[in-house]
Amino acid sequence: MADQKRKNQEVILQQFNKLRQEQRMVAQKISELKLEESEHKLVIDALKDVNEPTRKCYQLVGGVLMERTVGQVQPNLENNASKINSLLNTMDKTLEIKAKELGDFKEKHGIKVKGEDSMEDKSKSDSPAIASSGVLVN
Repeated sequence: MADQKRKNQEVILQQFNKLRQEQRMVAQKISELKLEESEHKLVIDALKDVNEPTRKCYQLVGGVLMERTVGQVQPNLENNASKINSLLNTMDKTLEIKAKELGDFKEKHGIKVKGEDSMEDKSKSDSPAIASSGVLVN
């Protein structure tokens, strides 16, 4: 019986860690996209000052440096920046969904993470204790 309970807790812990890892991956991708978006905006702002659409400029495409004109590069950059922005909005929504999933999973299985929710625990200590067979995660 205790062995079965231990296996069940291990499965719950694995599922929790999987959800947490998915949330971290989405957050990491969002930070990468924000960096890329800021780089695009920086280049777009620099090219707006150039009044010659036939002026040479260089663009890194797939690890290859390409010689092009400002007139060719600027529309592509603006298009890419708008796509990155829409992807960021989608990823933000995905992160919110993952956070809600993780919170619901923690609540459902009574999972407590060390160092997290310390203020929440103090406020709950004033209320009557509820018996649970929760899992503690480092």
